[in-house]
Amino acid sequence: MPDLVQVAALADPAEANRETTGNASLVSPQHRFEDHRDMLDKCELDAVVIATPHHLHKEHAIDAAQAGVAVLSEKPMGLSLDEADAILEAVRTHQVNYTVVHNFLFSLPMQRAKEILRAEDAGPVYGRAQSLFYKPARLLSTELWRNQESAGGGCLNDTAYHDIYLLEDLMGSPVKHVEARVQSKFLGMDVDDLTLLLFEHENGAVSTVSTSWGVPTMDASNWCEAHSQTGSVRVVARSKELHRFCREERKWEQVIKVGEDVPAPVTQHANWFAATFKALTRGSEMPVTGEQARHNMAIIAAARLAAEKRASVEVQ
Repeated sequence: MPDLVQVAALADPAEANRETTGNASLVSPQHRFEDHRDMLDKCELDAVVIATPHHLHKEHAIDAAQAGVAVLSEKPMGLSLDEADAILEAVRTHQVNYTVVHNFLFSLPMQRAKEILRAEDAGPVYGRAQSLFYKPARLLSTELWRNQESAGGGCLNDTAYHDIYLLEDLMGSPVKHVEARVQSKFLGMDVDDLTLLLFEHENGAVSTVSTSWGVPTMDASNWCEAHSQTGSVRVVARSKELHRFCREERKWEQVIKVGEDVPAPVTQHANWFAATFKALTRGSEMPVTGEQARHNMAIIAAARLAAEKRASVEVQ
């Protein structure tokens, strides 16, 4: 997106990462830093993109805010609601823009699905999201941060995170109460690899999330759907297909398939970045606000507490 943004500098403690990413993004060698604090101190930047492991997001976001730089962070905000609140306090204090990557909201199938649902007289009363897969052997090492509890790994923080904001957006009503089971059943690691969530929304609708790193499936294993009294929609693979249920004909019909109905690739990350950089340029509200990202973390925090108590927990 050269009309919107120029990559001016990068920071990474790993030399190989600096070289690979620096060459790909045409960043000059003198603007490739081992320490992000040196980059913030020595470069004039409008915004930073934080694409680091979960447990580093708080430190990096606050450092950028203190430098007066807009913060575009990968999800989640941090490891806890306390970390999320510390970030929000820092961006308010230093008056900088802050947003979190909820990329799948910006796919064409997801956008069209919401248009279909909002055009109907009655909103969704039931929704489901599922992301089940069998994690490949090359990704099972406990040296990988996604497999470490201290780094914020596990399928709830990493995979179900997307299912939660997608499902809530399709349902069109915030999650208010959560019941859950969050367990490690398959991979023998110290992080959860199975998450089952039951939501009650503010408007009384209900929805469920099923996520696992250890469940091989024979059907489409990744989708999100919402059902109203007049119709239904299903987004497949979070961003690749949209199907709509025709009640008169009592069958599903394909509305969008990326690569057939629209050109491929149409990446949801690119759409999120475009919307975010346009908002920064115009001085308008971020397409995903810090409060929205905190709400997603509050749902996750409620899920963990609900699993511990084996009871319904209200989202704070």
